[in-house]
Amino acid sequence: MNFHELRIRAAKSTRDQASVPANVRFCDDHCCVKQSQRIVKNAIFGIGGSAVGGLIYLATVLKIARSVSVTEFGKYSFVLAFAMFVSNVADSGLPRMLTRAVARDREELLPVAGATFSLIWILSGAVCLLVCIVAPFLHFGTDVKIAMVGMSLATLAAFHGSGYGAILRAYEDNELVQTGFVLHKLSLFVFVYLALKLNLTLFGFVAAHLITNILLWAFYEVLVSHMYARISLRFDIGLWKKLLLDALPLGGSVMLRQLALQMDVLVLTWLSNLTVVGLFSGPYRISTALRIVPQALSTPLFPLFSRTAHSSKERFTEVYQLSVKFFLIVSIPIAAFFVSWSGPILRTALGRKYLPAIPAMQLLGIGLVPFFLSTLFQYLFAALGEQKRFFVSTCTTSILRLVLLVTLIPTLGLIGPPIAFLCSEVLVVGIWVLQLHRLGFSSRFLHISWRPLVSGAIMCVLLFTCSETTPPTQRGAIAIVAMLLYGGLLFVLRAFTPEEISHVREGISFIAPFVQTWSKRLTRARKID
Repeated sequence: MNFHELRIRAAKSTRDQASVPANVRFCDDHCCVKQSQRIVKNAIFGIGGSAVGGLIYLATVLKIARSVSVTEFGKYSFVLAFAMFVSNVADSGLPRMLTRAVARDREELLPVAGATFSLIWILSGAVCLLVCIVAPFLHFGTDVKIAMVGMSLATLAAFHGSGYGAILRAYEDNELVQTGFVLHKLSLFVFVYLALKLNLTLFGFVAAHLITNILLWAFYEVLVSHMYARISLRFDIGLWKKLLLDALPLGGSVMLRQLALQMDVLVLTWLSNLTVVGLFSGPYRISTALRIVPQALSTPLFPLFSRTAHSSKERFTEVYQLSVKFFLIVSIPIAAFFVSWSGPILRTALGRKYLPAIPAMQLLGIGLVPFFLSTLFQYLFAALGEQKRFFVSTCTTSILRLVLLVTLIPTLGLIGPPIAFLCSEVLVVGIWVLQLHRLGFSSRFLHISWRPLVSGAIMCVLLFTCSETTPPTQRGAIAIVAMLLYGGLLFVLRAFTPEEISHVREGISFIAPFVQTWSKRLTRARKID
């Protein structure tokens, strides 16, 4: 019996047991909001929620760093990094596969979610057991070993929560995902504050993470149970095999991408001295902090990618081209500020001692354009079911990046990692574009990109002219003028088609349909109660 037959049998048997089918609940509510409006709504909530939650988490980390010794903060940082690695190993891309399946077909919710959640329990239990076996043999103090186990449990609880969050994303309810994210960061700050007041330090911080992650898991589970359906665990070997075969290449690729973000600093530390590492880390951490922007913009697009890849090749190609154009238009002005105002940015953010890192920051700024674009492709390949291609190309460019780092750092110092970053990102985006073209999905990259690139170059000229001579008080006005110039040039060069302008106008008018949708939901919830 093949997978398709297994899926139909599982869906039928599960629906027969369910009092309310998952695909019936609130399906008419979403009809109030058009697709362009859902994208804009989800992007706004994604960026806003990520920014607010990120600032709260930054305050939490700073509170810990200022309240404990350097050694104690080092223990916390190590334990958290170890636990995040454990979580990434267990994750394996399963939540993304769940989002893809449910976004394609609401009938997949009960069988696929049930199999996914049971698989999450098995994987998290196995990984937790492995941590408990390995931790006693590591050369750390007893407190660190215990904390490693506790923090691993905390991140695995977050893994369970991400499964329910994947369902919310599949239904394009990003406002609920971001509400949970912000509440999670806020509660973490509160529990960390209480731990510091009680002088619990490391164990208190671990307990704070564990409690807040369990609360987030419970929050998402309650939302899914009340809005869509109660998910019962399914032990289905056929579905497990299919889910793992789909998820592992994507999960491995994401892990490699995450590792690549740390590779530059690790190799630089190995081949140079800590002064060079410190100079490079300043602009590098500023640039990597911008990961929040492409991630918040690309996640809401994944359900749309999944549906169109499943239903219409032409529509998927159109959505792919529009997404590439949008990410180019967003990333180019950010890169222009990095390249043109690297000196003022470094002076303001980090101080004059980081000015020798200006060339590194300029190269990192150029690399932001392909870096933004690269965030899209994990979702594009996952939607098409081509995770293996994505994994192979990610491995290839990661090896190239390592070779470039080892080759360039001894001669170029802190300039070596930005060059390696830029080259590897350009190459991997080029490979992915070519692979999609061979699959029959043309990006029309040159046609799409030349207008934003020309507009960004002219914007750079203006910013360079006013980079050092303009007083700091006037730079804000110059920045606004530069952005207006960039936007005006896009319109003069006709970067947007009339249809795209119509979609934008339609999208930004999402508020009234959004309020209408939630009014219907709340009314229905009161009737049910």
